[in-house]
Amino acid sequence: MERTPKSCAYCGTGHGKLEREHAVPRCLYPVSKARSRVQRITVPSCVECNRGWADDEAHFRNVMVVAGEPNAAVHELWQTTARRGFHEIDGQRRLSDLVEGMMPVTVDGNRRWMIYPGRDERVLRVVRKVVRGLSHFHGVESAVAEDRVWVDVLKYPIPEELVAAATFHHREPDVFEYWYEAYRESGLSSVWCLRFFERRVFVAAVSADFSWMSSGRCGLTNYRIHPAAFGCG
Repeated sequence: MERTPKSCAYCGTGHGKLEREHAVPRCLYPVSKARSRVQRITVPSCVECNRGWADDEAHFRNVMVVAGEPNAAVHELWQTTARRGFHEIDGQRRLSDLVEGMMPVTVDGNRRWMIYPGRDERVLRVVRKVVRGLSHFHGVESAVAEDRVWVDVLKYPIPEELVAAATFHHREPDVFEYWYEAYRESGLSSVWCLRFFERRVFVAAVSADFSWMSSGRCGLTNYRIHPAAFGCG
């Protein structure tokens, strides 16, 4: 769908009041970033879409701060908003949701607990939402349906020559960086690489919109991205 200033970036509706939604969850930014001059990305969103993310975004933040080695931004988030959230009305549920995602592993003979963001559907849902919002913001495509976005954690290193050639955008490099390319081949609309807190990397691909084929002129109505395109799966 073509981008317009009077339609929701997520569902495309042009009816009712539109609000401004942060494409990258606002809860990922520690308090110290409030003084930054780096502008946050916002996109138009209908009330229904805008109200449907808060719980999953808070869960996403909690998973990100305990997954992998922390940087300074993660340390600040954990000491402030993340820990404070566990003492709110629904704090026990949030903590239980986080603990349920942890699995025991043995590292160098020592028992540890690890969390796997790529196995958490709520985490992947937020990453899909980020891709959909950025797709609108950059004019790649608007109102991308959620089921057209395939997401996974990066499981294999990106070739150095590809990294060197890519231009990474950022909204605070220690919080979020991303690279994307419109890719009008092989049934793809775009491909994305998203890095949170310098170490947590996801890859995503948006399939081409084949909804027009549902008229019966073609049988490709169940097309989906194959994860082998990124060496994952």
